[in-house]
Amino acid sequence: MGRGARTLTVFSDFRCGYCKRLHETLETLNVKVVERPISVLGTRPISEAVICSPDKRRAVNQAYDGGSITTGSDCDTSGLDANEAFARKHGFNGTPVIVREDGAVVHGFRPREFLESWIQGSAS
Repeated sequence: MGRGARTLTVFSDFRCGYCKRLHETLETLNVKVVERPISVLGTRPISEAVICSPDKRRAVNQAYDGGSITTGSDCDTSGLDANEAFARKHGFNGTPVIVREDGAVVHGFRPREFLESWIQGSAS
């Protein structure tokens, strides 16, 4: 969720160990991450809590750490339905899935060295 020169969209599940590792790795890179949670592991309530949190960055970290998430009042969580519909439509049946600004997609966790190159558009 950092602010960088490039933007990545990540379809993830907050109880996915590889998603957590990816989240931690991307925080160390100069990228902006747009989290698109999908409930592969039955984590819809956690995703809803993150979406409804007044401090989403903190809520994402709390979700990955298994902690309790401070939420605000009721909010619109229909975006989660859209995330899941998009993931199904494009065959994203596991997490994480990383989508680069140009539409390039990587399924699964990748090490930092790969990500650094792929983010710049030079790895496949």
